[in-house]
Amino acid sequence: MALSEAALFARARRAYERGRLQAALWPAALLVPVVAWSWTWCRYPALAVVCGTALVALTLVFRWRGRVWARGVGPGLAAGLPPLVVPFLMREASQVCVGEICCSLCLIGCVGGGLAAGAILGRRAASIGEGRGAFLAAAGTLALLAGAPACAFAGVAGLAGLLLGFAGGSAPVLLARSPA
Repeated sequence: MALSEAALFARARRAYERGRLQAALWPAALLVPVVAWSWTWCRYPALAVVCGTALVALTLVFRWRGRVWARGVGPGLAAGLPPLVVPFLMREASQVCVGEICCSLCLIGCVGGGLAAGAILGRRAASIGEGRGAFLAAAGTLALLAGAPACAFAGVAGLAGLLLGFAGGSAPVLLARSPA
């Protein structure tokens, strides 16, 4: 008994989507040890689990979705390294005082890491014509989720610093005109 054209098309589509999902599993699976590692040292382990789970899930979804969303995964994860590593290394450092104003070095690391992530992704997004916003949204979300557990050492101010730094680093791209 021969399959109808519609049934054959549906079968081919399922095989295609299954293959895309399998290809998307590898990058997501590679993040699991990083998430487990961040859970061991994060000041708020629940935050590390939530951010890590979202990071793995969104990596899987973006890679499966394809196009500009998938192109944002690699740069987003790479841009997430500065906000993850810098505050982690500075977490035990003392405060820096200039006159009457004191600030945690970890907080400065969060702002700097966010600024670096925003600048990295902003520069990369500048070379993209169509889909710049989707690329920046996908890559930026992954970078911020990667950096959040380390910035939690500085509390809510650290998370806000990460977000503000990222916004400051990526804003020039969002404000620039699209290439003609």
